[in-house]
Amino acid sequence: MTQPDPTDVLNRLLRLLHRSLAVYLDGTRPWLSPGGDVALRLLRRMAADHRRDAERLVAAIREAGARPEFGSFPVAFTAVHDLSLDYLLGRLIEAQQRGIQVIDRCVADLSGFPRCRALAEEILGNAQGYLEMLEEVGNGEKSAQGQVPD
Repeated sequence: MTQPDPTDVLNRLLRLLHRSLAVYLDGTRPWLSPGGDVALRLLRRMAADHRRDAERLVAAIREAGARPEFGSFPVAFTAVHDLSLDYLLGRLIEAQQRGIQVIDRCVADLSGFPRCRALAEEILGNAQGYLEMLEEVGNGEKSAQGQVPD
């Protein structure tokens, strides 16, 4: 079995993060129920981290002499305008679960490229952490405390 080109794998990760649902929603104004500011802060922080990791991926891709491929937001995202963040938490959780599967495959595909794999593993750890926080906020565990963990 031949190993995939690492820049193709890094570009797959780049598209996943740069065009994530969190990044898309960060540019919208979802309806907030009382106490929804906790979920909004989590969304904003998650989107900022996706952008930061996307910048790191762009640097790695360019360092390899390749061109970053940003892709575009899925058309289906246009259907989430004006929805409540309470509802969108479920969508974010589903997107995060799917994203973790993609990232996990990317980590495996980068097995022969230690520096790239380390970056992908860090992104995977961040994604898993955000999934836990989204689930906690979705279950009301953090909203009662009014804080998003650091």
